[in-house]
Amino acid sequence: MSRKHARLFRVGEEWRIEDLGSRNGTLLDGNEVRSAQPIQPGTEISLSSSMVRVEDTEKPVAWPMESQAATGDHAIFREASELLRSQSSIPASETDSVEVLHSHAERLQVLNDVHQVLAQSLTLEDLMETLLSRAFDLLRPEEAVIVLTQPDGGYRRAARKAAPGYEEEHLLSATLIDEVAQKGKAALVLDVAKDDRFAQAESIVASGVRSLIAAPLADGEGSLGMIALNSRLHRHQFTESDMELLTSLGAVAALRLRNLSLAEEAVERRRLEHEVKLARNIQVTLLPDKLPDLPGYEVRGGTVPSQGVSGDFYEVLQRDGESIIVVADVSGKGISASLLTASLEALLVGPVEAGDAPDVITGKVSHRLFSRTPAAKYATAIVAALELETGKLTYSNAGHNPGLVIRTDGSVEQLDACGPPIGLLPEPLYSQRAVDLAVDDVVILYTDGITEAEDPDEEEFGLERLRDRCVELRHAPLAEMADGVNKLLKEFARGVPFADDRTLVMLRRTATD
Repeated sequence: MSRKHARLFRVGEEWRIEDLGSRNGTLLDGNEVRSAQPIQPGTEISLSSSMVRVEDTEKPVAWPMESQAATGDHAIFREASELLRSQSSIPASETDSVEVLHSHAERLQVLNDVHQVLAQSLTLEDLMETLLSRAFDLLRPEEAVIVLTQPDGGYRRAARKAAPGYEEEHLLSATLIDEVAQKGKAALVLDVAKDDRFAQAESIVASGVRSLIAAPLADGEGSLGMIALNSRLHRHQFTESDMELLTSLGAVAALRLRNLSLAEEAVERRRLEHEVKLARNIQVTLLPDKLPDLPGYEVRGGTVPSQGVSGDFYEVLQRDGESIIVVADVSGKGISASLLTASLEALLVGPVEAGDAPDVITGKVSHRLFSRTPAAKYATAIVAALELETGKLTYSNAGHNPGLVIRTDGSVEQLDACGPPIGLLPEPLYSQRAVDLAVDDVVILYTDGITEAEDPDEEEFGLERLRDRCVELRHAPLAEMADGVNKLLKEFARGVPFADDRTLVMLRRTATD
């Protein structure tokens, strides 16, 4: 209670009560007293954790101790945020009290000392050990425990300190964790054995523990856990003032814990960024830094990753009298997709060097990829074999976006699918088809990062826009055509980040033998 908490006074034959600006308030039959209120027999007055019942003097008084225990009057649970706000200022009714001012000054000094200690460069373990040591020095418990929230939403005991000879652990109560760590309440249990929240916890009652206090480790972003202290009744009885001090300590510790967490996240982020950079460097070595010179043809290719590393892959390989062109898109994004891309590139080498036709290449690679990867991992791909002398392009499209053949007159042919994605089925069947390229015909191969790019209205760029821009620029050099596609794509997106990798490979027949 506050030093001047409430006043009982008489007006004529009527008794009244008024609150004197107390910190924790006065309740009359459960309702907050905001102005002087009359009282009569049967009225119950709550003054912080104490209760006064007004009885008729002509009737015997029977104080309902059993009823009090059943309703949980032996425990106080208060919102920690409200408790902290109430401690930030001294009520006007108490400013003339030297005792109150001295108490507030002592508490501020304690918190300032803790702030300075915790502000040092500490590991998580050092921080928790320091917090428990301070709690022991200030509040004299027999056991103190820190419980931290886990990423999966559970809780674990992160640190414990106990008095000499105090071996058993009694503070990991599900009720306490629920009320304090989850709901953000400060707790003061005056007598564990008489409070029905804890009376069923036989280990706590049998241990002799009677009094305990707990406070959340919480800040504006949420709960990080709790700190709890206990004591046997014959050793030390905690007070509401102790609960308030522990709540303040918890708030100070939560701030430091959050900073430590952010620092650890920053270190982990830098580590991941470094790994992504290394993965990108490795992946770049797998992509062709220079495409081969194909007599009578102009060829151009490039990939823009959306997350540092790419799940897209392209390659132009030469073998006797022909060139093999591959464009693939692995499911997923990031490092896992880039690793599968590297595996796909390795699996392609054997069938290509063996001289296999496109449909055989897609079949072999699909079978091997299926047997080596989880079911959710697969790739779409288009494999094409170009006979340099004749301009015949034989292709097998494994569930990939349709390639485009832009003729000199502006007409367009699509290189549609010839089977399912690679690695999706155990024994897939693939076919192959062929088109003949005339001089100035252009082949466009791409991944869905281009056609599925979205604008702010969530409309997709689509195949039609890609086709029309390529038709418009069909007589331009391939570099100019690629720049035209990219410019249109950025104008369309209007600042919306690209969600997927974007690969564009172009081939033009420039002459015949």
